[in-house]
Amino acid sequence: MEEDQTWRTFLGKVIADPHERQRIADSINVNPITLTRWTTGKSHPRLDNLLPLLAALPHYRQQLTALITKEYPSAFQSRVQDGEQALEISSSFYTQILNTYTSSTPQQREITVCNMILQQLLIQLDPHQAGMIILLARCVPPRTGQPVRSLRQVNGRGTTPQGNQLEYMTQFFGAESQTGYAAITGHPVVIQSKQEKERLFPLHSCAQEESSVAYPILLSDYTAGTLYIASTQCHYFTQPHLDLIQCYVDLLVLAFEAEGFYALSTLELGIMPPAATKSRHCQL
Repeated sequence: MEEDQTWRTFLGKVIADPHERQRIADSINVNPITLTRWTTGKSHPRLDNLLPLLAALPHYRQQLTALITKEYPSAFQSRVQDGEQALEISSSFYTQILNTYTSSTPQQREITVCNMILQQLLIQLDPHQAGMIILLARCVPPRTGQPVRSLRQVNGRGTTPQGNQLEYMTQFFGAESQTGYAAITGHPVVIQSKQEKERLFPLHSCAQEESSVAYPILLSDYTAGTLYIASTQCHYFTQPHLDLIQCYVDLLVLAFEAEGFYALSTLELGIMPPAATKSRHCQL
């Protein structure tokens, strides 16, 4: 790295590729022109944009963190000190979500709002990238008059080597899974150790997964699916973590149209057949 290099010149080299510039802009919910203005010094990012920028460039995280800190020495201090006390959704993020909700078409709204929420939640829950995955599983639309029989993974993020691939993976969940059970009961399912997971949901116990939570996405007594989060650390999810997750799950409701919610009484999830390929997401 050159001694006179700044985070702005570093980012400028990265976004020289227009496709990469668009990807990063979409990831942190800014205009591609804004990225260019940052690199030239014509504008300055909000502090709330810096962590999402790091998350969008995981391979350059260490270099970029060091360079950003030279210009903004206190940029990340509040995120690494007294972590549990700072576990709340910022007012600026609420504003971003509401702006996206009101300015997007229904087709754009779901994917954009979900991407924003999953990315921001991952940043707050695993700021040091110790190892975590977040999956979004939606109810599979049934035939008219039939019950919902399964959930399907439609999105994902992770601070793992496989994290960038989770968004494109698909798997189904039934009543045998923690994800499915949370949807059926309409209540969060919190597991704090591998032993507990192996006892309750043996078909979904993974080698490096220690603690996990599954939260149903509820609108009254209707559900759109489940948010599932797993950590490589045992007893990781403290009460402040759980409170934060619930706030983000409530916010996720805005991503989905009314027809995407199903009455809890109509969920009759089946048992998904065990298969080695089902556990790809567990490669934490």
